[in-house]
Amino acid sequence: MDIANEYSKEMLFQSLQSDEKIVGLLEFLVQRAMISEDLQAQTDKKIDRLQETADDINSKIDKVLEKLDTLETDFADLKNESRDVEQKLLLLTAKLNKLEIQSEDLEDYYTLSQNAYDNWDDFDVLTKQFIPLAEFLYSKLQKYDKPDYSPVILELCRAIENEFLLKVFKKYTLGLIDRKGRNLDRFLSGDRLSSDLKSKTGQFVKTVSRAARTHNPEFTLGQMNTILSMVNDTSIVSQSPLMRDFLTYLQSNTEASRLLDPDYIRKVNDIVNKYRNPSAHPQLMSLEKANECREIMPDRLDYLLECVLV
Repeated sequence: MDIANEYSKEMLFQSLQSDEKIVGLLEFLVQRAMISEDLQAQTDKKIDRLQETADDINSKIDKVLEKLDTLETDFADLKNESRDVEQKLLLLTAKLNKLEIQSEDLEDYYTLSQNAYDNWDDFDVLTKQFIPLAEFLYSKLQKYDKPDYSPVILELCRAIENEFLLKVFKKYTLGLIDRKGRNLDRFLSGDRLSSDLKSKTGQFVKTVSRAARTHNPEFTLGQMNTILSMVNDTSIVSQSPLMRDFLTYLQSNTEASRLLDPDYIRKVNDIVNKYRNPSAHPQLMSLEKANECREIMPDRLDYLLECVLV
């Protein structure tokens, strides 16, 4: 009986141990199953989020492409209209102003632009919008077959036009209007009454007179560059009270010898004649032209800022 009793106890103990192992194994398997379900649920959520992100990106890309399609069509239509170059450029830039691109889409292009210009921090806020948008359009238009890079070139030209206007011509014009006050017309009559000056300084006189009414001087890049070139013409300056006054302003507020350097004036003239104005013509502006404009613009803009930041 003792031997049988001991044997029964041993069997019971082993049985209990075996049951505990089985229970432990079952608990382990249940835990693993629960963990697997949790991991699967987390994985499913991540996949859902990735899909939502991809859908959002694709939606944004579709919207951008739709806007670019519209821009390309509008540009082609306007460039084929029977208008003069400045009217076309005015309408083309109006289309660009209505192009709504989210700031987050321009962030990388802002950084790219910032690194390309030495005097970026001194640019006007609009200039800091024109250049990144030009780079954004430069990237996106490459997705098209035979695209027109006119929008890229125009945005870059608007950048240097804006800096010339704000840093030099707007300051001078508003300052002149303030200084002359009610005597402005009498001052401008010296240019108006000269038949020799009418075809030379006439546009400058008209713009100053208009600005006296609107308080908003408006010069095109070509007009401003022409005025700067006339400052170097002593025969014009000697006859024109307006040009003499402008020269005095430049000598006091800029590094005039650098700003009026004939080589720099020629380079700005090239921007007008090779890139800005041709962007209004019916033919497509090529990738090569866009690359040329992108390559020269940092030098032209940085030079200008170095001349006026004295």
